[in-house]
Amino acid sequence: MTRKVTISSVQLPNFREGTTNAEKRESNIRTAEEMLLEAGQRGSDIACLGEMFNILGCEVGKENLRQEVDPKVPGDVVERLGRLARRYRMYVIAPIYGLVNGVPRNIAQLIGRDGGYLGGYCKVHPTDGELKKGIVAGDDWPVWELDFGKIGMQICHDASFPESARCLMLNGAEVIFWPHVMGAWGDITWDAMLRLRAYDNGVWHVASCFGVEPNRAWRPGMMQGRSSIVAPDGIILADAGRYPGIATATVDLDRPRIAHSFTLQGEYDFRTDVLNNRRPDTYGPLVKPRKRVPPAAPPGPRPWLSDEELNG
Repeated sequence: MTRKVTISSVQLPNFREGTTNAEKRESNIRTAEEMLLEAGQRGSDIACLGEMFNILGCEVGKENLRQEVDPKVPGDVVERLGRLARRYRMYVIAPIYGLVNGVPRNIAQLIGRDGGYLGGYCKVHPTDGELKKGIVAGDDWPVWELDFGKIGMQICHDASFPESARCLMLNGAEVIFWPHVMGAWGDITWDAMLRLRAYDNGVWHVASCFGVEPNRAWRPGMMQGRSSIVAPDGIILADAGRYPGIATATVDLDRPRIAHSFTLQGEYDFRTDVLNNRRPDTYGPLVKPRKRVPPAAPPGPRPWLSDEELNG
């Protein structure tokens, strides 16, 4: 038995046309349409865009948040991208800032093969900056049963908490999509985080970020790129690299990670063994409330060296 699915992680550019928020937003959506067209032509069953792609590069703060985000979810993003979803019979994950029943959310919208709205996941762990802007955290880890298998989503800072992926796996997710705008910590941390979330949970893990401008070198503080598809054994199956592009891989959800003589003799399904051997009765510290403490003071500024200084 096979359940093959072609997955695309769409790495949009971290740069856009226009000077006003409206012009930049239109550039973001138009570019998403163009790249989803390519994902559809590749035969993708599902394609994922990066976090809050609709307002990336726009000036959005506490004062204008409600005016700049999508006024209604689902709204025009679902309508526009839904046409491509319907044309190519592919699911699309479209993460945006938008008002959900009037509440500002960082939400990843799921569009069906017919172009219709299937629901959304609201980011459970907004950053401090998002909370100060007025973004409201979600409280649930939903999983959708699609025609090829079960998927879940986490957004950006969610991945800082291993419990996020574990909750999705426990809720049945076989593929976890991770749209994000992280990058400053570099490749070593990225590799460890992405591989381990897949490896620990026996899931396919799909990261979707944004690409560096052409002819520019990546450095800490810039968007990471590296949109990718990671197998349950931690192997990176496809990687979009630094620049805008699409990572695509076809995986078989009926081929789980098989372990050999790890906790059982012979070969067995690692994910099933993890589920069978969990000890939730001992995991109380994970849900024990903890008093919030102020962050440690950051070190002093460390400005980048100029080209002149680097070259002596």
